[in-house]
Amino acid sequence: MPNLFADHTIVLAGYGFSVDGPYLTINDLDEGTVGYVPVLGRTFSLRRLPRRRCIGRIDLRTHERSTCPLNAELLPDGKEDMCPACIEATGFNPSFYFSSYISPQQREYNQTPHYVYLAYFAPSYVKAGISSETRGIERLLEQGARAARVVGRFTCADDARALEAALCSQDGVAETMRASLKAKLLADAPYSFEEACHELRTAADRLEDVDAVAQAGFSPEDALDLSPYYFGGPSPDAHTMQLPEGEDFADVCGGVCAGMVGANLVFWQDGTNFIAPIKDWESHEIEFLDDEIACEYASEPQQISLF
Repeated sequence: MPNLFADHTIVLAGYGFSVDGPYLTINDLDEGTVGYVPVLGRTFSLRRLPRRRCIGRIDLRTHERSTCPLNAELLPDGKEDMCPACIEATGFNPSFYFSSYISPQQREYNQTPHYVYLAYFAPSYVKAGISSETRGIERLLEQGARAARVVGRFTCADDARALEAALCSQDGVAETMRASLKAKLLADAPYSFEEACHELRTAADRLEDVDAVAQAGFSPEDALDLSPYYFGGPSPDAHTMQLPEGEDFADVCGGVCAGMVGANLVFWQDGTNFIAPIKDWESHEIEFLDDEIACEYASEPQQISLF
């Protein structure tokens, strides 16, 4: 089958999760529209093209996305995935607490109820973060956490940040994690929800005796297994997942989509789930080849996991 968006210039603008499963956010620059393509169970391939385009802007009130009105082209090696106009129009800075300037949009957004979470990725890999209640658990899913635990709910982002900072000051709780590490952990570390619950409970227990934290709204809830949102059911065994390496797969991926964990597509080919990280593909023009497998992965001998 030909390119799903034949004769149109399209950009990978992001990814997300709905009740029907994971999807890719695709900007059609010719139509000026934002589309959402479901991927779970779908046979398809993506090719990343060299040219980069602004992914557009987001309304922080409604979370509605729109394409860049300037159709701006970005530098090939730039770090931003938005043009200056769309950055200003969106007005969002995830590290607002380190910034000397907060946009009017962000000030309003920060006044919405926020929650603090602990996210589990693998044994010994737990991080803390905050998210607006208006997004539900979308932030947890975007990050690719295998399991998570809400540990406090607050009326605004500033109050939530105080607890997040307290958590991140503890040994064994990270504030950030690289996308490349998340992909490696997905391939190498066996996942057990019971083990995740134990680690999330241990991380939370470190703060239970701190009066200042308890008074600030520290209130741990039950852990969530996020596998159904990624795979439509239980997580595949780590021994059936591999992370292909090499230049042959730098700009192409494909197969039968078994799921998506954060920004990592999982493609089934010949009895193995192959992990295709696409975080770095955002803002690139792409080809979306529906019902076509444009690359062939080779299964590698399984290594003994160190986790």
